[in-house]
Amino acid sequence: MPRFTTPSLPGLGPNRIALAGDPAVKQALGTVFSGDDGHDYMLAKASAAIASAAVCILTEPAMTMATGAGAWTAPTISGGVPSGATAWFRKTAI
Repeated sequence: MPRFTTPSLPGLGPNRIALAGDPAVKQALGTVFSGDDGHDYMLAKASAAIASAAVCILTEPAMTMATGAGAWTAPTISGGVPSGATAWFRKTAI
């Protein structure tokens, strides 16, 4: 599992999600960090349920993700990312 390197990130880590009823994530939607695996990660909200590791498309300026032919990949977690949940989405290409 990758770790954030620029800078060290407190709170919600990669391959974790924050559900709509959870406490607010400290970073703003659209925040981008680099991981030690060479990929960039963006904090975004799922506009619909997204399967684990599915390719996603970003909608700006809302910073929402949905399954589609995009440049981002959903976190690899059991059950995927539920609609309305916040997660770090990995930039598919380095």
